[in-house]
Amino acid sequence: MRAAQALEEVIKERDPSNEVMIVDGLEYVNHYFNKAVVKGYKFSAMKLPKMYGMLYRASNNDSGTYKLVQRTNSHFAKKFIPLLSEFQPDIMVSTHPFMSIMCSRLREKVITNIPLISIITDFAPHAAYINPCVSEYIVSSDQMVDELEKLGVDRSIVHPVGIPIPPVFFETDQHKDEHLKELGFDPSLRTVLIMAGSFGVTDILKIYESLNDIDLDFQIIVITGRNQKLFNAFNTIINNNPEYRAGDIQVNFETHDESLRRELKIKLTKKTKLIYFTDEVHNYMHIADLIITKPGGLTVTESLASCLPMVLFRGIPGQETDNTEYLTSNNLAVSIQKTSKEDKLHNMLHEKKRSNAADTIYKLLRYPERLRSMKESCSRLNNRDSAYKVYDIMKRAVDEMTAPVIIPSADDAALFTDEAEAERLIREFQEVIAKYSEEDGEFTLPDDSDGEYDFEDKGYRFIDMMYQNFKKLRSKTGE
Repeated sequence: MRAAQALEEVIKERDPSNEVMIVDGLEYVNHYFNKAVVKGYKFSAMKLPKMYGMLYRASNNDSGTYKLVQRTNSHFAKKFIPLLSEFQPDIMVSTHPFMSIMCSRLREKVITNIPLISIITDFAPHAAYINPCVSEYIVSSDQMVDELEKLGVDRSIVHPVGIPIPPVFFETDQHKDEHLKELGFDPSLRTVLIMAGSFGVTDILKIYESLNDIDLDFQIIVITGRNQKLFNAFNTIINNNPEYRAGDIQVNFETHDESLRRELKIKLTKKTKLIYFTDEVHNYMHIADLIITKPGGLTVTESLASCLPMVLFRGIPGQETDNTEYLTSNNLAVSIQKTSKEDKLHNMLHEKKRSNAADTIYKLLRYPERLRSMKESCSRLNNRDSAYKVYDIMKRAVDEMTAPVIIPSADDAALFTDEAEAERLIREFQEVIAKYSEEDGEFTLPDDSDGEYDFEDKGYRFIDMMYQNFKKLRSKTGE
């Protein structure tokens, strides 16, 4: 969504008469499908990351999982026909792999010939993005061009111009010292930014505690996003150590999680500015010297644009671990790994008290030449004109259209012979959402972090089939 918004801003800047419609495609085609995909991803990535990682890998080749993803999304493609008929666009741009599948399917069926641009918002490709009727691909780097070619894409239609983000991330803060003072910080100290909204609460509090154990002077900004539980935990910790609070706490939530009792008693040594939700992330990136974050594609791109070295924590198996591999191998980031049994033994023998997180960050702050080197690497990959270049590619694709533009009509839905299958899938999504929804309507899957899914009756066919594929993969690999 952020990539789409950045592109919209440039499209209208180039020509105010341009019309742009940003559509949440998953929600548009079906509310229950959207909930299944979004909530199912969050559940499996957080509770069953190993399963998610194996399914992600399996769906990256011609396996049953790959075919399931392709077939399911193809079934919903016809849902876009009324939208295209009404809006009559000159071009379609997808920033999500499932949308690329659906829009490609419409072109494949010759329901429309409107050019389709696919923006890959990660630093490694996945087969779900690769579809036969995509006109042009936008990727983050030259390395991605080679990787897409290996997946069968003609490299002439792959453009390594970078992922579109708002231009404000490319600006520099000319009044950094003043802005640090306004936050209650010391401009002479280094500043560490923690983007923590998508972390597990216990995990990020452990990192925060380890930062306070480092015997160096620096200050910390924590942005929790709309994660109320995490914000409240930080709020409690900082209120217990008021001498280390930078500025005022603007929001206060009243509930506490008893399971966090130990973490809430952290003793602070570093001044901390706590922020709930903000649409000014770019300002905090510009005054920070280092960011601790998960390796999500857009946050990583925004950090690169801000020339901000990254410490990456606990990437979800799949696209996030692929992002981590790319970033660390190109001197753009370092990764915090779990402490191995050997490292724990080594630490005990040498009376080394720092955790892996603390040790990683200590080395970066203690030896600033590494930080400077990473900052220079970020600068070399800084595609500040990305959104403008994407606009030029879009404009060229529209201008080069020689055949009459085919705008679909409502009758074109009949060309989808799998309409009955699509409707059946929707009914099953509705059934499973109802089955796993609480009284307040919030969709939840059962917490199965210690066991296996138990799908009763018809259950949730989409996730159930994915899980069956996972079990087959696990039996083959012996894991």
